[in-house]
Amino acid sequence: MHRITSNWQMRMGNTEISPPEENIICSHDNVRKTVEFLTSALNWDDVPSMLTFECFKLPTETNDLEFDWPCSQPISKEEFSAQLNYDLGTFFFYKEDYNSAREHFSECLSSFRAMKNNNGFVKFNFNVLEVYVRACSGPTDGSKRSLLEQLNLSIVNHYMGITTILQQDNVYREIPLAHRIGLELDIQGALSSGTFTVARDLLCKIRALNIVRCVLDHKPTYQSSCSSFKNAEILVWAVEVTWKALNEVDKKTLKKYLTDLILKREMPDLLSCVQSNETVLKIFDKSDLQFIRNADVQVEIPDSLHKTSWTLYDFTRKRKPKLEIKQLEQDLIATYDHKEIRDLLKKISMNQLGTSVWNINPQWDLPIPIQSVLKSLPRGFLQDFGFVMMAKAREQMLNKVWNSSLELMLILDKELGSGNGNIGKLSRLISWEILSVQITQLLEEWPKSTIDKMALANACEVCLQTNESVLPRTEITEQCVLCLLNLGRWEFLVNFDKRWPSFEITSAVALACQELVKHKGNKKLSKNLWEIGTLPPQQSKRGNSGSSVFHDAQVQITNLKNSIMAIFSKLRDATVLTVVISMLARLHNILKDETSLEVQVDYVILWPAVISNANSYSMKTAHDTLSQVVSQALQYYPTNVPWLRLMGDVNFANGHYNVSLKYYLKSLLICNDYFNIPVRHDDHVFRRMIKCCVALGCNTQAAVLCQFLEEPDYVLAFRILGEQKYCNDAVDAYYHCIWDTNILEYLIHVHNKRGEYQRRKCATQVIGSLELNSNNNEEIQREASNSRKSTFLRALCKQYVF
Repeated sequence: MHRITSNWQMRMGNTEISPPEENIICSHDNVRKTVEFLTSALNWDDVPSMLTFECFKLPTETNDLEFDWPCSQPISKEEFSAQLNYDLGTFFFYKEDYNSAREHFSECLSSFRAMKNNNGFVKFNFNVLEVYVRACSGPTDGSKRSLLEQLNLSIVNHYMGITTILQQDNVYREIPLAHRIGLELDIQGALSSGTFTVARDLLCKIRALNIVRCVLDHKPTYQSSCSSFKNAEILVWAVEVTWKALNEVDKKTLKKYLTDLILKREMPDLLSCVQSNETVLKIFDKSDLQFIRNADVQVEIPDSLHKTSWTLYDFTRKRKPKLEIKQLEQDLIATYDHKEIRDLLKKISMNQLGTSVWNINPQWDLPIPIQSVLKSLPRGFLQDFGFVMMAKAREQMLNKVWNSSLELMLILDKELGSGNGNIGKLSRLISWEILSVQITQLLEEWPKSTIDKMALANACEVCLQTNESVLPRTEITEQCVLCLLNLGRWEFLVNFDKRWPSFEITSAVALACQELVKHKGNKKLSKNLWEIGTLPPQQSKRGNSGSSVFHDAQVQITNLKNSIMAIFSKLRDATVLTVVISMLARLHNILKDETSLEVQVDYVILWPAVISNANSYSMKTAHDTLSQVVSQALQYYPTNVPWLRLMGDVNFANGHYNVSLKYYLKSLLICNDYFNIPVRHDDHVFRRMIKCCVALGCNTQAAVLCQFLEEPDYVLAFRILGEQKYCNDAVDAYYHCIWDTNILEYLIHVHNKRGEYQRRKCATQVIGSLELNSNNNEEIQREASNSRKSTFLRALCKQYVF
């Protein structure tokens, strides 16, 4: 039944039918009248002619449509009857009236065979007609059904004669193997659920026949079922019923398969079943049977070959000290228990092979001060025990197993006890190493560390103010300074004696943090950190002698830069990170020197607006440093909205628009509770999101975002929608997110101008919704815009964030 289009639709070239019109045309009453009309047409004596293109004359300025009926193509009654019966048959077929469908398909088949020629009126495929006829249980002619049809018919008749069909298919192989495996699984499931009952051995026979088919097809997909099948008698039966009809190649394949099964002994009674079956026994000659019998030899594997552990066996005849010492060393490397370490060291020393535990593991490396003190101790157990315990503690620290590392060092310190000389010196060095592990644990677990921060800060101050002869390592003093900076002990760092360059940097950062908190961001920060953190990359100049005049200064600046980056990478406190990030953002804006690409973050205006000798700076280095510090800060404070927007600005300034949109949307998602609360106006973010969408070719998304501005930018929205030549987004799928009627009206105009009637229809339906009625009060309009904002931003988050 074909749709009917009105004259105005034909003239305008629009063949769309509205849902109300379609409901009227396709109503049950109209369908019934159409079927009755076509059925009565089969009894007409006069057959109408078929219209051709020549029957319709082109209209002129003075004449309307004219018709030339004599140009129509005459058709035979057989053609007319065949096509109408086919249409009626398909209609009744999908209405599940198979008796009526079978009658019409039979009439169609008779008329089609009686046709002498086809003038173009018959538009169906004869092969499809045959399928319809078979589906209605009416064979096309007297020929026999295919094996696949017989299989389906057997399934309908509760698997009557199914094994005979599968036996024939093993010879002709017409049924796809997937159908046969599916049949087996269906029967297995029905039997297990108790849906119906069949012969007890039916499932085994089907499985055996499927195995034979799989072997003949050389298909490995059925190997799992083959390995689980253990009924040798039924497998021999499946081979027997198929054997006589197979060719020589298939017989060799089956023979090889049976031989492999017998040799692998997967079916213990398979050989006896083969020998008791006369037909299958003829497959093997005497030499084959003799080979199979000779291959059946039991091989015993010693228990020692099954073991894969490092367990040493008790060789009573001869001991092997070298093998034993290697085993002890292996155990020493693997254990972290202080009691086992003590016992293993005693056993190693008793072997008296001159083995030194210092050379057992090349990964055991200690700081130079501790290593020197340990070597100065008398050769013996305490020296080895101290070395292994410190090496194990350092290893556990690198593995971030803090408790084990601290426990090993505390046990060693207790073992040393109180003493003078090298023992006391080693004990003091161990206390500094314990402090280092605690600081590292604090920085790694930030901000959810279980360490007592107050006690740790006091210990760091004591470490820095010590006047003992045993001084902590430089790395530990730097860790203490960073720990105090992150724990807010800024007053101590500002007044502390600056012995090393790193202390000068941390002191400047502490002073800036102190001023920021004191003046609450209302006063410019001191220039100490600005002057230290923005040192330009000096170029070395060479004199007449060829030596570098400023080589020492260049090396000093490079070392200071590396020290600055090392410090920045270990900052954790939010205030400290805010100060450093605002300084780097200011430097980025000065070097970029482009207002439209400036980055924005809190307190950026507290830093100087100019910098001397700006040309000597590397813009790439400034960008990389800022990105690295902000990315690290977001690892510890992932919901910090200003930093998320800053990352969006940084990526926007460098043309990474996709990543920029990701960070902008993350910031909006967090500050608006996944858009469950109304989205606030933020023209800076939304304008940059619009530019990102335009750069990515997502013009519809950009136009929708123009509504999010505090004052909608219609000029920009109209230009984006009017000038787009291509679009990388879903276009009209976003129309339901537009609430501004001005933009919707412009969309309707643009689509009508381009002849895009489907999109015009979509925009028309949106503008006609009750929520967007201009007569609604402000509360309804505000609710409509808020719901559409949330829907649109969630869709963008699915595309760019998640």
